[in-house]
Amino acid sequence: MVTEKVFINGLSIVAPGLIEKDKSLSTLRGDLAWKAEPLPKLVQQLLPSNERRRTTPLINLALQTIQPLFDFVQDLDQVATVFASSDGDLGVDDNICQSLAFQEKTVSPTQFSNSVHNAPAGYWAMAASLHSASVSLSAGDGTFAAGLIEAISQVICEQQNVILLAYDAVAPVALLDASRHFEFSLGMAIRLGIKKESGYLGSISVSIENSEHGISSCQNKSLEPLRTGNPIGSGLPLLEALARKSSSMINIPYIMGKQLHVHLTQA
Repeated sequence: MVTEKVFINGLSIVAPGLIEKDKSLSTLRGDLAWKAEPLPKLVQQLLPSNERRRTTPLINLALQTIQPLFDFVQDLDQVATVFASSDGDLGVDDNICQSLAFQEKTVSPTQFSNSVHNAPAGYWAMAASLHSASVSLSAGDGTFAAGLIEAISQVICEQQNVILLAYDAVAPVALLDASRHFEFSLGMAIRLGIKKESGYLGSISVSIENSEHGISSCQNKSLEPLRTGNPIGSGLPLLEALARKSSSMINIPYIMGKQLHVHLTQA
């Protein structure tokens, strides 16, 4: 399967040491070496105060990552979203499991509502007053590729603009971290569309192939720990190529031994 060409009109990234836009783009272009500086506390100011108090670090990571890509959008309801996270909110999962271990088994309503996989998408809909379609998905270590396939499919089939947001956060407790370890929290987003718009970075087509080629690594070698330290990091070579505005073939791990081949051009 080879898809039609889809245009990329913007990118965003949030990670330790990659918060400020210009610095992040310089690092993706290879002008700066990446350093894993502490990730500051992220607070989503667009949310009403009551909802803001109910958010979690993962939700704030997701919202902080996606917000810049809506700054260029005239009609927000014309943009669909794909939220992709391999494990969802591990902190909430841990809190609920601990609550169920006690005799009273009292689960906070807020914790319960935050436990669903599309909770970040719901908070973003409230923050941006959106009514457009949204999909939330997970595919383990192949989550970034699965999210990209879903986003491209929507662009082609629905002839609409789509923002892909992929994100995973470090597990907040040692017990969960021991079974599902993320070295760093990471959020990445790209804006896909049916035509070139302001912020155009290149056009892509993708195909699903057997794992006959090596997985793409980062051109900026200092970013390799971030790429390998979080399953969402498999998309970093694509963001690098977009930031460099260079034509590239990028191989991203998918599922069942498959790879997603991404052909990026400037045409």
